[in-house]
Amino acid sequence: MEPYVNYKADAMHFATMLLLLAPIHAPIASAYLGGFDYNATHFIRGLNDGGFLNTLFWWVTFTGSITFMVLITIALYLAGARKEALVFALVFITANIFAFGLKYAIARPRPSDLGVPPEAQPSFPSGHTTNAFAFATTLSSYHRKFSVALFVWAVLVAFSRVYLGLHYVTDVIGGAILGVIVSLVVTRAAKRADEKITRIASTPPPPTTWQGVVKLPVVFIMQLLNVAYALIKPT
Repeated sequence: MEPYVNYKADAMHFATMLLLLAPIHAPIASAYLGGFDYNATHFIRGLNDGGFLNTLFWWVTFTGSITFMVLITIALYLAGARKEALVFALVFITANIFAFGLKYAIARPRPSDLGVPPEAQPSFPSGHTTNAFAFATTLSSYHRKFSVALFVWAVLVAFSRVYLGLHYVTDVIGGAILGVIVSLVVTRAAKRADEKITRIASTPPPPTTWQGVVKLPVVFIMQLLNVAYALIKPT
């Protein structure tokens, strides 16, 4: 008999934790949130002299992008870590729904005094940082031996967003909190349904022929939907 899972309580717990983000961005359309935000943002940005580290951190920041997250999820899936890939895909989708929702609800302007043209999307929270911390938290829950390396990388992604003049410090703090919270909620539910998810993920991907390449997205999406259903289905 499967253990009882109170998903309503989990949802309320998640909503409560998400509200903790509000104090980080109390004045909704402000630029800097006090002296700390201004000083920390300008200090980190001031470390960038446009040399080798600038180029390096552009590569680091790319690893937090949506494009890279999709690529790494596909790589995990094809490498045999299908359960991890499917669970992270759910974390990734959920985290980005909340991240983009918060971005446009809060509508914080991007930094305009850091020497780079502001991007079009609102600033809070940092999506790249959300992705990085969501990935680090999810993979760490399955492979604890990689936790330190994963979180060092996530911190570097967050640092790169400020170093390159693309975000305020509080943007990356908010993104990190959001990524960790979403991952913890989803992976907690996934661990409860681990037997079901393992069974779903045990189906091998299509062969590496052109027909298999065509079928792969369909197989992945169907498995992803089954995993999502396994998490929300009453037990």
